[in-house]
Amino acid sequence: MNPSLVTRHSRFTLLPDMRKLANHTALKEWANVIDSLGRGEQVVLIRKGGIADPTFGVEAQAFYLYPTFFHQGESEPRPSVTITHWAEVVRTWRVTDLEQLAKLEPLVAIPRETLDARYRFRADQTLHVIGVRVWRLAAPVEVRFLEEYAGCRSWLSVEEEIDTAGSTPVLSDEALRQRLDAVDAVLAIPV
Repeated sequence: MNPSLVTRHSRFTLLPDMRKLANHTALKEWANVIDSLGRGEQVVLIRKGGIADPTFGVEAQAFYLYPTFFHQGESEPRPSVTITHWAEVVRTWRVTDLEQLAKLEPLVAIPRETLDARYRFRADQTLHVIGVRVWRLAAPVEVRFLEEYAGCRSWLSVEEEIDTAGSTPVLSDEALRQRLDAVDAVLAIPV
């Protein structure tokens, strides 16, 4: 990294450049799914978008994982959340068959009835299964809630500067490949 000069009280201090993700992009995801991703137990996200999303698409190849709690019993947003991980998209699949999706149940933290509900939501749209490499931030970052983060939508841009320097992968390359191959075996060829 190239250091940058910062002026402070007529002195120059060398600070390392901060590494951050483009546009501060974050994906809102259930906190228990992020926990499962962070433990390496799950390597896919299963998405069709939120009620406020007219359609769903992968808007960034790398994004922070913004934990949500609404669908886990909390009715009010928290004043802040802690972001502990970020993810890179490494494979994608599209699912159009409920039985095919049901075969993913042992590979994800989401219960079968929730998988079924996600499949049936907006029946005219394809369900996206997104294979991700998850990274643990060197230090957790507290992100204060802003009104623009509210609502049932998938993507947002967080205001805070989140440094990804020093992040560590949750799984080794080989362990990630094995888990993604297991998803491949269930879903066939990635798109």
